[in-house]
Amino acid sequence: MVKKPLLIKFLVSYIAILILPIAAIIAYYYPYSTAIVKDKASAWNMHVTEQLMNSMDIFTKYVYNLPAEIMQNREIKPYMAPENDYQKVIIAREMRKYNITDAFIENSLLYLKNIDYFFSKTGSAYTTDDFSNKGVGYVYEQWPAEQMVQELNYTTEPIVRSAESVYVPGGHKVNLLSFVLPMPLGGSNSPGSMLILVKESTILNMMQSSSDTYNGIFLITDDKQHCLVASIGCPTIIDSEFNQLLSLSDEQFANLHTITLNKEQYIVSRTTSDINQWNYIRLLPIAETIQDIRIIQFSTLILLIVIISITALIIYISLRYNYHPIRRLVVVSSKLFADESKTPKNEIETIHYALDQLSITKEKLDEQLQQTRPKMRDTILFQLVLGNFEHWEAFDSDAHLYNIKFSNEYITVVILSAESAVDSLAILQHCKAKFKLLEDGIIPYVLKSQYNHEIIIIISHQPMDSLHSFVSLLQQELHEVLKLDSLIGISLSHPKHNIKVFHYGYLQASRSIEQIRFQRTSTIVTYNDSQQPSTGVVSYQTELMQSLELAILKNDADRILALIQHIQTYMGGTGMPSHVIRTIYLNTMSILFNTLERFQQNNNTALHNIEFVFQNRYSLDQMLSIMTDTTNKLCEIITLTLPTSRKASSENILAFVDSHWHDSNLSLQFMADHFEMSVSNFSYHFKKTIGHNFKEYIDQLRIQHSIQYLKSCDEPIEAIALKVGYMNSSSFIRSFKKITGSTPGQYRDHMK
Repeated sequence: MVKKPLLIKFLVSYIAILILPIAAIIAYYYPYSTAIVKDKASAWNMHVTEQLMNSMDIFTKYVYNLPAEIMQNREIKPYMAPENDYQKVIIAREMRKYNITDAFIENSLLYLKNIDYFFSKTGSAYTTDDFSNKGVGYVYEQWPAEQMVQELNYTTEPIVRSAESVYVPGGHKVNLLSFVLPMPLGGSNSPGSMLILVKESTILNMMQSSSDTYNGIFLITDDKQHCLVASIGCPTIIDSEFNQLLSLSDEQFANLHTITLNKEQYIVSRTTSDINQWNYIRLLPIAETIQDIRIIQFSTLILLIVIISITALIIYISLRYNYHPIRRLVVVSSKLFADESKTPKNEIETIHYALDQLSITKEKLDEQLQQTRPKMRDTILFQLVLGNFEHWEAFDSDAHLYNIKFSNEYITVVILSAESAVDSLAILQHCKAKFKLLEDGIIPYVLKSQYNHEIIIIISHQPMDSLHSFVSLLQQELHEVLKLDSLIGISLSHPKHNIKVFHYGYLQASRSIEQIRFQRTSTIVTYNDSQQPSTGVVSYQTELMQSLELAILKNDADRILALIQHIQTYMGGTGMPSHVIRTIYLNTMSILFNTLERFQQNNNTALHNIEFVFQNRYSLDQMLSIMTDTTNKLCEIITLTLPTSRKASSENILAFVDSHWHDSNLSLQFMADHFEMSVSNFSYHFKKTIGHNFKEYIDQLRIQHSIQYLKSCDEPIEAIALKVGYMNSSSFIRSFKKITGSTPGQYRDHMK
């Protein structure tokens, strides 16, 4: 038996070997696990905050665009409302068409200055006095009706009021977030303004739904750090320690990850909307975040103590009762491997002999395994048709292990593509079984392609061997046995003088398959059949590609769209060879993706898109659809990322228009030159900023002024046309009738 001191030594050493790695793991795990959980919670907190911001941006974007949409409604004519009561009915009826946003907007009210009326999206109309009577109109506790009307009359820029208590029609009280939005004309010429009301509970529900395990505090502030909505209420924010969040600058927020408020520590995340500059803040309690990891840490420590105790007991019992392991190993080795020489051996020699026998057995198994690896063989063959072997020596060094030989003089590559969803393994097995019946001398290799339901067949044969009839018979059997419709492309027969002939054959068979997909003239096509003359194709392709690259260099989105349409029309031409179509597609998509990578730095997304576009076989319609989607995305990015002049704000644009609207030289080119932008970029920027097409906006502004002249003076129509900026009276009359529905003369007679 083992002596007690030795037993203790073994026990201590084994336990030490077990404890050291565990101690090292604990020493690393415990200090950093909490920090890792905090980092993950902070990242998730930021994700939830951005998710809420994106949801709010979608709805508030519609809110800010609503005045422009209403002004574009030709049925709503604010200037006719004072003299024509029927126009009021028309306005109330038209406002009901904007009743599609009940999910977010509680009510949208169009206020017209000249008649002191509010028109609701429900079709109701209110006077200003109704907003002082509870139960009739919307009565604010902190916003008197007189002050409301004054702000609605003179507002020139959007105003957002914090969520506050309001008595709604019917008499009950609701907390509402109020948007005061001027009509797009702005200034003193604005016919009115919009009052858009959103329930605070709607936004709070969005806050709660942005996280499955909602906890913490949400807070939304405007660009001046005024609280708009908070999950615990803006008054609570303002009257507590949370108020200090409202005074922090952007730089302080950028460096702030945690904060202590009301004796509790929070993880802080904030993101700012690009649409309205609102700030979205979320506070996540750290104590709730790390509670689970604390429990896991404690449970882990208890579990480790139990494991070490049990392991110590097992080691002690093993050492105590298995004190002669070497002898036992010798007995086992002698039973497993009989010594053929019958020579007596000691324990060490017996173990050495057993190890040698294990090594020999392993080598035999490895040799058998190497010869029975069809997947490895297929991989080598696939690399061969892809052209990844530069010379025969490199191929032979891998091929001889799998008994791959091409002893005949000629090579032909066949690609079989299934047109319906059939198990590709069944197709592969059937093809292998079929090709075993080939006449002597022909050597086939059947393997799967990188594409689903596509089989590659490499055939080594003599010059006089005919394969077309046999391939046709194979196609017929697949249809009868597997109920499978297939397409088959056959390459030319190449003499085996260069290893690249496998790659050439694969390309030719692929081109034949594509010819079938595009033209559908046959289900079996050889490379000779797919060849068509291409006179003039290369030069025109080159011209189109060069023109596209030049338009991209100039960041000319309109030109890019026009050229892509030319390219798509050219690709869809009658009789266009399939390989030419795919070449144009690949070249065009390469140019587009190179440009997208220049604008976007998200390489993972770019690589995923490139794999999606280039590593699949598509029909012509699918190619055209992918090309259109990619072009639209590129043009959108080009338009959004082009540098615009810093002075081209909405205030500066409106101010410049107010001072030049009567100038007959005022044009889109004139405005673009003034703000140092291209015409197309300024046109896009103007519509996005002001909410109107430039010409429509100027025409409406000029017609509004001409109406005042027609009412107040008896000057001729020609004089008024020149005074409001038109080059001649005919242009003025045409624009006036388009906007008002009548000519200037008819309007003047009607007013008289």
